[in-house]
Amino acid sequence: MTSIGNTDLLTSPITGFLCSRTVASKAILPCLDWAVEIAKDENATVMSTFHSPIEREVLSFLLQGKCNIIIVLARTLYKTIPSELKPALEANRILILSICNQPRISKQSALICNKYICEKSDSLTFGFLSPTSSLYPIYEEAINSGKDVNVLWK
Repeated sequence: MTSIGNTDLLTSPITGFLCSRTVASKAILPCLDWAVEIAKDENATVMSTFHSPIEREVLSFLLQGKCNIIIVLARTLYKTIPSELKPALEANRILILSICNQPRISKQSALICNKYICEKSDSLTFGFLSPTSSLYPIYEEAINSGKDVNVLWK
């Protein structure tokens, strides 16, 4: 595992955020509302891959707020930090982790990252969850382990 940013964020209470790539249109607004609210809390830490379209939208709201952010990459670390992440990095409220040593995201590396987020998070929020989603087994595992789980839209 390699990282850039504030590694102390790993010791704070973490909320994992996961959302399928394909979502019902009615799920979008609850996800963005959730992001707006949690972004206001400077004591909150949100961990996600921020790969899916909704996860990326959530990230844009989090970056405008005060909360801490942990990005788990399903590929090697960035060679150049994206400009939208630099202010949060300079403010010491972001951590970028790479737990996969490959140049591109794959279905397998995304699954590894999602499981890592589930394992490391104190609570999980699923933006959208379908029984046919690859996230559903992760959801079931979290429920069975007694983790605090919130689903914004099913």
